[in-house]
Amino acid sequence: MKIDKRLTNEDRTALASLAKADRRAFAEIITEYIDPIYLTLDLAGQFMGTREIKLGDIYVKQFRGKYHVQQIVPGQITLGEQVTIKNKAMSYNLDILSAGAKYNELEMQNGGPAFKPETVRSDVKAALQEKLTMRMWNALGNVWTTANAASLTITGSGTSNFIDAAGPLTATSLDDAIDHVNYWTPGVRTIIGTEQALAPLSTFGQYKMISGNLADQYVTTNGQPSYTFDNVSPYGNGSKAVESYRGVNNIVRVKQIFDDSEYPPRPLLPTNFVLVVGEDIGEFITYGGPQVKEWTDMEPTPPYWNYATWVQFGMALWNAKGLVKIKVTPPSVP
Repeated sequence: MKIDKRLTNEDRTALASLAKADRRAFAEIITEYIDPIYLTLDLAGQFMGTREIKLGDIYVKQFRGKYHVQQIVPGQITLGEQVTIKNKAMSYNLDILSAGAKYNELEMQNGGPAFKPETVRSDVKAALQEKLTMRMWNALGNVWTTANAASLTITGSGTSNFIDAAGPLTATSLDDAIDHVNYWTPGVRTIIGTEQALAPLSTFGQYKMISGNLADQYVTTNGQPSYTFDNVSPYGNGSKAVESYRGVNNIVRVKQIFDDSEYPPRPLLPTNFVLVVGEDIGEFITYGGPQVKEWTDMEPTPPYWNYATWVQFGMALWNAKGLVKIKVTPPSVP
């Protein structure tokens, strides 16, 4: 998959090594790397596997059957059996997204750095990448909803794939989601949400209140003595909040991005849910990678410079049991 060119191959190799060695540090780097204006496709890899496919490629998921064990009596002649291979071909419904810009040459020559071709190209590509990431996030966020919550509890399971925290995020709701995902998948891949949605984690992820005669008594949840931890703000880049919880080290707190064309600035990222995503639940693909076209229309005076990029993409989800959506009412805006 073609992604942001600001990372070199050496950077990606180093990040891949870090991801294996220190998931907490990797999550912090990803949080810091998110463009302050646009989200990048690097974030998409935190949801599920991503790859680029070419013309003629087909995704085949293979399941191997089990040998049957039989009860026998002495002297019985039993039949042997071969392993049954079941090939399941999964196809993708592809959508196309496009972004473009056009400016007359007077603006290009005199409008300042924001109108330079290299800046416009970068911003248009970043806008397309952000839209792809938001499509994935919103798609996963709408798999489980209030409308079908009643039918989401799997037979024998005490937890639904849709959990309503009935307020801000709580330890109970997050614990239930983690346990559910850990049972139905190889493990939790990521806990992801906006800083505002995940803000309560900075409190209950570090300590819990206990009853007593004195006010504000607590015990820490990680074994630290009382009064020895920093109750830091969950807002801001870097390690300013809990980055590890119940064995999950890949907690991605996405910093809010704003539409500054309005006053007050309008937040663009959803703050009313948190996703707990399991390993190997699906895949996001682009078909052929982003395409571009660039030309100058000489008919108008002054001529118009045009730039556009587009990409085909799709997503397959083959283990929806491994995804839990927690509906939250986020804390008040600071």
